[in-house]
Amino acid sequence: MGITFQCEHCHKEVKAPDDAGGKRGKCPFCHQSTYIPSPVSEEDILPLAEPSEEEERAEKARVQALYQQEHDLLAQTGSGPVTPLEQREELTTADLHHFVINFCLEMARDNVDNADAEAAKLRKFGPLGLKALEEIASGKVREPALDAIARRLRELYLNTLLARLK
Repeated sequence: MGITFQCEHCHKEVKAPDDAGGKRGKCPFCHQSTYIPSPVSEEDILPLAEPSEEEERAEKARVQALYQQEHDLLAQTGSGPVTPLEQREELTTADLHHFVINFCLEMARDNVDNADAEAAKLRKFGPLGLKALEEIASGKVREPALDAIARRLRELYLNTLLARLK
């Protein structure tokens, strides 16, 4: 069947045999070493139980409490309004990593609309947004919050985000 994925350097579609999954290989287009994701089969996909209304309400309350804590901390530190990312003169990939992380976390929570919103925010930053995604996908930047997501699922989310950014 084979594995189809995008090169992390040139972003062209590459095909590799199933037994190459989880290894590194040379892209036939740019000749850079690239990670070949493991193939995902139907057996690898676990059915997830739908959260109850009570669980959903608890999660929304927890998120709202976190927003309130953030607001309170900003008020305590006397921090004024933060300059929006789009208006900053010196923007780095580190400033954009949270969009990638939030996308994965929202996908893991099955909040596809919220994940789409995060992808749209990241897309606004063009090549810098792609580079931020590549840093996380390649493991150059490690985010502990993503450790709760199974590796294969995380790879799937990152590849999904890459497709949405193109």
